[in-house]
Amino acid sequence: MHLPYVEAIAISDAELGTLACAGDVQALAGLLERCRPSLYAAAVGLLGNRADAADAVQDTFVIALLRLGGLRQAGAARAWLHTVLRNVCLMRIRQRREFPVADAGLADGAVPGPEEALDQHVMREWVWQALGTLTPDEQLTVMLRHFTRCTSYAEIARVTAVPVGTVRSRLNRARARLAGTLLATADATPLSHARAEAATRQLWAGFYREVHDRPQPRTYRELFAPDVDVRDPGGQWHGIAAWSAEERAAISVGVRATIVDVLASRDITVIEIDFRNPADWPDHCPPHATFVHRLAGGRSRQLRIHYPAGA
Repeated sequence: MHLPYVEAIAISDAELGTLACAGDVQALAGLLERCRPSLYAAAVGLLGNRADAADAVQDTFVIALLRLGGLRQAGAARAWLHTVLRNVCLMRIRQRREFPVADAGLADGAVPGPEEALDQHVMREWVWQALGTLTPDEQLTVMLRHFTRCTSYAEIARVTAVPVGTVRSRLNRARARLAGTLLATADATPLSHARAEAATRQLWAGFYREVHDRPQPRTYRELFAPDVDVRDPGGQWHGIAAWSAEERAAISVGVRATIVDVLASRDITVIEIDFRNPADWPDHCPPHATFVHRLAGGRSRQLRIHYPAGA
């Protein structure tokens, strides 16, 4: 049953970064898809909410698409993406506190116009085609957000003469569409690891079916390292015996886990799980959880479990 994660192709992040900087949109799409699990895991850790984390990753994708000129060293592409992601998350945290914020993808004062920004790399035509799939109002909102000094929601609302809530919803729709276009580009190329990710999801689905049916410690040996370290906000477990005992105890009283989504890279697997509790113990587990597995030799060596705020 054990199936270590295998990269879709043997090309390094640095090589993908070099190709992306040269204007290869498929390389950028492949790099973003490869980094998606680690970006999402970081976003969950910072924001504590799966919906906000998914939005932050989409924001990061769009900023990477439009601001690739900000990547100075192709070999640092992954670190650059994580920096953008962290800035996006901090921006969202500040927005919760109603602080004014600027574009997370720009250094202070470095606001090029749209022509200058897109001339930094030869993805220009692809970018404009992608923007062309948006409605005129969404296009204007994205251009204001990413290519002008009117980067805050309040400023964009003044320019477009709509409420801030409308600006927010337009950006959400535009971001989702642009990110989806990028991922569709990745899926259509040899740079995609979608098949490997699907195999990882199938592997974990099989694991949960088996532990629900026969919750035994040996079931865990295929996917967990013997010395796995597991932590959630309420406890810590070391080793397969301790962790499997904790999960098996929940299963024995009727708790069931449903996989909602799986993100997988060579080193990280993120699993979104919804729990169904027994009728006589409705509060046994929070309804939603994000399991972040850090791997060694294809098995989970470290597991961190996050629950959405308020769960």
